[in-house]
Amino acid sequence: MNRSLLVVLLCFICFIEIPSHAQSVEEEEVTYKDFIIDSENVWLLTTNGILKQVNLNSGQLAKSTTTIDSMVVAITKDRKGAIVIGDTAHYLKQYNKQTNQWHDIGTYAGKLTGIIFDNQNRCLLVTKGGLVDPDKQQTYFPDNSYSGNKSIRFIKKGWVATPAYFIDSHDRLWLGFNYGEWGGDVFAFDANKRRFIQLKKDSIQLGLNPVFGFCEDPSNVYISGGVSHMFMTHGSILKVSDQTINSLLLSRDVETPVNVTTMQPDGTQKEGIMTTWRGGHRIGPVAYNPVDKCLYFFSQLGIHKGELTADLSDIKQWQNILTPELQGSGGQQFAAGPGMNVQKMVVTADGTLFFLADHEGLGIYKNNELRFVK
Repeated sequence: MNRSLLVVLLCFICFIEIPSHAQSVEEEEVTYKDFIIDSENVWLLTTNGILKQVNLNSGQLAKSTTTIDSMVVAITKDRKGAIVIGDTAHYLKQYNKQTNQWHDIGTYAGKLTGIIFDNQNRCLLVTKGGLVDPDKQQTYFPDNSYSGNKSIRFIKKGWVATPAYFIDSHDRLWLGFNYGEWGGDVFAFDANKRRFIQLKKDSIQLGLNPVFGFCEDPSNVYISGGVSHMFMTHGSILKVSDQTINSLLLSRDVETPVNVTTMQPDGTQKEGIMTTWRGGHRIGPVAYNPVDKCLYFFSQLGIHKGELTADLSDIKQWQNILTPELQGSGGQQFAAGPGMNVQKMVVTADGTLFFLADHEGLGIYKNNELRFVK
């Protein structure tokens, strides 16, 4: 082979290889798992561990922060307003706004799910192996007597699934589990006395109630969850008063006749009626609005609002205030149906509603207007 032909051949190989390589490094789609409101900014955490700070007014990235060496797995805000994270290198870090630096404040072992601070600003970690006091290196895990779902066999010193978590104004840490078609479970931990609380669950069936999220009003804690499995959808909101759990709302599919047209062998059409199941809400996060004193929940049918003075056991008493067009999510771990595509919802002191969509980022609903930042 002469030299000129070899040069042409090498150029041709480079021409076909470079586009091929470029196509293989397409940017990975970003999905979101958590957020923390921090004054005029929001910290957004993606499912692949990237943390970014976005200005809520402009929607633009805020001033850059010091690079974090490892992926972030959990984020929170302590009682003094400082942002705290846990990373894959098993460090707990705190952000200093004045110096724009992250500082190590501790370490942890195992798989980290969440970080919380009680009213005294003491830290507790939600891990695969239980609740951990990082200062004392002590782990707390309930025995089976605290479980309200007898269909699930607990692994010794380990949760079966990743819990939702929430600490209320009385320093009770709530843990909720979504087992899909096998329902859910809920635990409460007294952060002051460092012990689990025996909840009264006799009036509900946790085997039928997956748990997705929590919120509180001045007097009560609310627990939300739902599931779509096979061809059925249902959701629930539970109310906790004086450590007793009762049902507030149960939304299920109902038998619904629909008109259908079928083609006959002779080419004619025939009108008929088919029975299907519709109307159930697959309920995700729940939030309390301190301004209008209403509860809000998200489901596949939109965001709904209910006045606490109404009979909220009746789904007709809930008003659909917003039906955002959101990209669907993947399936669920423990059910044959679609997963929830909104992971978190909170209402701030001025009545602004924030919700985190998997793909669209942070939804901000204020004065009947919706916008997203990401």
